[in-house]
Amino acid sequence: MSGFSSWAGLELLAIAVFVCWVSGGPKGWKRQPLLLGGAALVFLLGMQPALDAAARHSVWLHCLQSALIHHLAPILLLFAVAREPATEAGFRKEGRAVRIWVVVAFGAMSGVWMLPQLHQRLMDDATLYALMKWAMAVSGLWLCRVMGGNCQRADVPLRKQWSFSLAVALPQVLVGVMLLLSPPLYPMHGHSMSHMHGAGTMSAQLDQVLGGALMCLSALLLLWADRVMHRKPPPTINADGPRVNAQTGVCTPG
Repeated sequence: MSGFSSWAGLELLAIAVFVCWVSGGPKGWKRQPLLLGGAALVFLLGMQPALDAAARHSVWLHCLQSALIHHLAPILLLFAVAREPATEAGFRKEGRAVRIWVVVAFGAMSGVWMLPQLHQRLMDDATLYALMKWAMAVSGLWLCRVMGGNCQRADVPLRKQWSFSLAVALPQVLVGVMLLLSPPLYPMHGHSMSHMHGAGTMSAQLDQVLGGALMCLSALLLLWADRVMHRKPPPTINADGPRVNAQTGVCTPG
């Protein structure tokens, strides 16, 4: 038990360092409290080892944790960085190969998680589950970084923008729909929530349906964020004529 406590303490320390690093720390939270502070809070809640212990035995809790650290927190960081000056935004214009790797990686993560044997092993083993959680956090940051760089490219046609957005979001939507429509796929041990919360029970079917709904919503949230980032304001032309400064005599455009 002491070994587990020491491991949990080390992971909490790693989580605190990770959250401060990705969200800019106290300076970032003061500069943009809603976006950077919100991202830090979402990461901190979603990465908690205590949540791991519950999510390993429930499909909907796992999907909730995934939505927090894989989608919501990186999206808040993406919007925060987009509000920074262009010279400080830190987005890189990634090449086509990187975008393809992102699509393949996210599709593979969604598909592999559905495989019953591997799914059960990942959920039963606390160490493997923790590694999967950290992989979700890092890959979510990577995705939003690529999304941010892709959104800054004015030369990308609308068709290719939508192709990339749908290629990332669609596999997760399909997984969510499968969870919604299928009979219970996994023999999760924790459908009775009484051992964690001391109240009520949840059927395996309801647990899976809630998980599917959360997965669909988080994928649609990611798609929405990507489309919002692609809305570049059109250049504005001032109809007024040139102005002349009365003191300096300098003529400036209207």
